[in-house]
Amino acid sequence: MLCFLRGMAFVPFLLVTWSSAAFIISYVVAVLSGHVNPFLPYISDTGTTPPESGIFGFMINFSAFLGAATMYTRYKIVEKQNQTCYFSTPVFNLVSLVLGLVGCIGMGIVANFQSVTLRISTEINGDI
Repeated sequence: MLCFLRGMAFVPFLLVTWSSAAFIISYVVAVLSGHVNPFLPYISDTGTTPPESGIFGFMINFSAFLGAATMYTRYKIVEKQNQTCYFSTPVFNLVSLVLGLVGCIGMGIVANFQSVTLRISTEINGDI
């Protein structure tokens, strides 16, 4: 199985590294573009306007894919451990896989729908 090949530990490592880089790179681009204050900006503000929003969206989508790969690898490892010794209930293993995949789908949604801009027009003295 692919999950048990030597070197599969790079997937969780790459997940953490890539996700951290996504936040850092979008922060740096937002600061250099002048879109946020460099000292303690809101995380949501660092990925709301182009070009950092595109970078943030792409990188978080890839992080969601890496998270799903990590969850599936963990599921297969626990499943294999249950064959030799009773490690945990298979139902708990399946529930953790489903919850992990739902979290990854949520991460993809966050990456693609970063902010909503509402334009509200007010009428003052007959002007719109």
